[in-house]
Amino acid sequence: MQEVNQQAVSKLRAGSNFLIILPPHPDGDVIGAALALRSLLKKLEKEVTVLCPNSGLDTKFSFLPEFEHIETELKITKNFVIDISSKRVEVEELSYKKEQDRLSIYLKPKAGQLESSDISFRSSNFPFDFVICVGVASLDQLGEYYSANAELFFETPVMNIDHSGANENYGQINLVKLNATSNAEIVFDLINEYESSLIDQNIATQLLTGIIARTNSFQHARTTPAALNKASQLIGLGGDQQEIIKQIFKTKSLGLLKLWGRSLARLKLFPDLNLALSQVNLSDIQKSGALEEDVENIIAQMATQLGVAKIFVFLAEKQTNSTQCFLAAAAPVDLLSLFAQYQPRSAAAGIKFVIPGGSAFAEGQILQLLQTNLPKL
Repeated sequence: MQEVNQQAVSKLRAGSNFLIILPPHPDGDVIGAALALRSLLKKLEKEVTVLCPNSGLDTKFSFLPEFEHIETELKITKNFVIDISSKRVEVEELSYKKEQDRLSIYLKPKAGQLESSDISFRSSNFPFDFVICVGVASLDQLGEYYSANAELFFETPVMNIDHSGANENYGQINLVKLNATSNAEIVFDLINEYESSLIDQNIATQLLTGIIARTNSFQHARTTPAALNKASQLIGLGGDQQEIIKQIFKTKSLGLLKLWGRSLARLKLFPDLNLALSQVNLSDIQKSGALEEDVENIIAQMATQLGVAKIFVFLAEKQTNSTQCFLAAAAPVDLLSLFAQYQPRSAAAGIKFVIPGGSAFAEGQILQLLQTNLPKL
């Protein structure tokens, strides 16, 4: 992995224009890690764009430095290049005339006459030297943005930063560390490999936010000594731990708290699967006044607050024939692959997908898959 870090550092040094891409609905870890990379590259006087396609940004992280620079739409196009050979005839003057339905370009030679054989056409390269994906397990996770811009990912080198076991290692450089608790840790190591003195208060706060968000302020079962050590270093470098905790954990909405109460009242345990499951219906969501982001955050609450299980399932019956399913794991389980038939996406603490039918049917489908495929935990 040290060699991969060095390759990544080499690319960061050599490049001048970078595109950092986040998955839809990124968590605080992904946002913090991506913004720390942006801050680093801007300090190095590089051009850098941070993109979260299809939006889904959680505004509770808007306190982070550089958050306002995350773009949710970006049209990437190539320039159309007209090449004029000067071997035979030298061009003295260029002018153009723009009309309603066409553009006329006029080339005046110094002497002689230009021929069609002197002119050729081509498309330029994409404007980025490198694409950096943070927390994107597979390019398909980017959905329509990937399908609409597939050529970008084939023609531009990709750096893949992730800690998920479901990552497909699709990059030319894969900084995929399964023993890392968060993406922020991986970026922290990368910056230290580049030049540790570049970490200022803003970068320290961005990285510390990622670690704290991912570990639920170090309460998550998979919090490692390495994560604690790095968090301590970042606090020493100016990371504002108190502000981070205030913004992330002390600003829970009333709707989230009410829905969490209803979820706890319906909690079911399946000891043979080491599983905790809860569900709410549309009436519960409406009566609690919970927003969409509150519904999704319930699974994060389950994963961090319930130490009685290692697999967590939360079902939200939004319509009579449709159930939103949220799953998280405090164990090394590849949920994306396990539930691939439902085309899952990343959620606040794990994955989410929709199953047609009511919550009882969805519960049955999920339990059947887990009982058939889940190793004994």
